[in-house]
Order: sequence, then structure tokens, then C-alpha cells
Amino acid sequence: MKLKLSKRQIVIIAVAAVAVFAVVVGRGRGGESGPESIDAAAHQACADFAAGYPKAKSKASRLTLADKVTANSSKSDNDEIRRRATAMGAAAGDSDPEWKTAGDALATACKSG
Repeated sequence: MKLKLSKRQIVIIAVAAVAVFAVVVGRGRGGESGPESIDAAAHQACADFAAGYPKAKSKASRLTLADKVTANSSKSDNDEIRRRATAMGAAAGDSDPEWKTAGDALATACKSG
């Protein structure tokens, strides 16, 4: 039994195969929530930040908290958490409004994951 396919039929089969492959690969990544997931290091950085942020009133306590948070966030694969933690660390020695802005941004990143 010989099977003869036209060029059009071959193209249709190829497109269907690529579509099926894309669906299978897409479903294989189903464990993530949103664009970036919270891994263990990001989770620890966020937990440290949430616990220490309300208590960090002086520049020294802010810098201590920033060191702890950035040490954990630097091990994370989550770019947003890393960037926000770095910005928070840079603002730790700055004025209160800059510290609050950077802290709020990190808190938002931690919530959105």
C-alpha cells in the first residue's frame, strides 16, 4: 500500500505536529505562577524583609536588614525580587521616602511573585 501525499497535505501535517508539540511543551511548564515563580531563596528574602521592615527605623537597622535580604535574593532565579531587593538595599542609607518607596516596591514584588 503506497501513500501519496501532496505538498499541501504535508504542510498541514507539519503545522499540526508543531501545534501539538507546542501544546505539550506549554503544559509541561504548568508549575509556575505568573511570569516568575517564587523559589526558596526569593521566599526567604521576602520573609526576612516582611519580618524586619516594620522594625527597621534607623539607617543601621535598615542596612542590616538589606544585607540579610539581598544575601538571600541574590541566590534566587526570580529577577524581579533580585532587582527590587538590590534597589531596597541601595535605598537603605537614603532618606525615609526613598527607603519607603523601595520597600513598597519589594513588598509588591514579593506578593505578586
